[in-house]
Amino acid sequence: MAKAVFEEIKISGISAAVPNDIVDNMIDHPKISKEEKKKTIKLTGVSEYRKAGPDICASDLCQKAAEILFAEMNILPDTIDAILFVSQSPDYRLPSTACLLQEKLYCSKGTLAFDINLGCSGFIYGLYTACSFIQGGGLKRVLLLCGDTQTKLGYKEDKNISFILGDAGTATIIEADSGAPAITMTLMTDGSRYDKLIIPAGGFRNPSTSATREIKKRSDGGMRSEEHLCMDGMEIFNFSVTDVVKTIQSFMEEENINVNGTDYLVLHQANKFMTDKIARKLKFPLEKVPYSLELFGNTSCASIPLTIVHHFSQMESSGKKHCLLSGFGVGLSWGVVDIALDNICCPQIGEI
Repeated sequence: MAKAVFEEIKISGISAAVPNDIVDNMIDHPKISKEEKKKTIKLTGVSEYRKAGPDICASDLCQKAAEILFAEMNILPDTIDAILFVSQSPDYRLPSTACLLQEKLYCSKGTLAFDINLGCSGFIYGLYTACSFIQGGGLKRVLLLCGDTQTKLGYKEDKNISFILGDAGTATIIEADSGAPAITMTLMTDGSRYDKLIIPAGGFRNPSTSATREIKKRSDGGMRSEEHLCMDGMEIFNFSVTDVVKTIQSFMEEENINVNGTDYLVLHQANKFMTDKIARKLKFPLEKVPYSLELFGNTSCASIPLTIVHHFSQMESSGKKHCLLSGFGVGLSWGVVDIALDNICCPQIGEI
């Protein structure tokens, strides 16, 4: 188990940006019946989400979020020591999208920049990496960019995912601070279940062919090709309400964390039925479990920071909040973070 305690490091600001194109799950999806739409919305909790147009990439959304945060916090680009771009929808196969963002954000050539290929657990893994660079590598300020345009990965008529996945980009400033309380994290991986959330073909293991590009009805009832995102919903649900819950419970016991002393449990926004189930198993009252998925859907690695921004930006003053964060999904990979968010800067969500 990868576990670490990071001292004198804080999150000082989080921002988010989404496409301005809204998909209304009740109005759109013309090939789905009204009754099926109502049932799916009730189950998932997703009334609408944002969809990026063909000219908008995850990097554009993250760039917008970073520019908002820089302006709000009066941050000069040349004070950024590292850019970590977490995404499964990069601009190119190569080079790393982080390299492009270094130039677009006017950061110095001395900036460390690279990509991390992760989805639902990506914010937790990215935070771990950023804190490691600060505590072990002597960096002072890291820009963590988490974003995905998942609507481009799935087939629009695959009813298993077309109601859930949304697009978003986020920016988080992590920096050294001598007065900051400890951040504790644990990370987990189970590659034996890699195929439960996967794009089966189109990569180097299974290259693209006319057969892999064929759209047809699959055994789970969804319409897609082998080059579209495929999710085994029941296996992902079971993983989330068993493995993830057990890890969070063990983490809370080891770190002497209790529900009463925790202000918020911020979970990856998979779907409401799943996250409500996790919260109940952990005995967290739902008023301590903020959501963003009703308006933005499941936004992959952006979901935890987007939820924090959506929730905290509506407060006059957030104050110091003791938070438990958990991301889980594709890989399969998951992680938990115990952190105090102390008056962090959370500007209103931007749009492009």
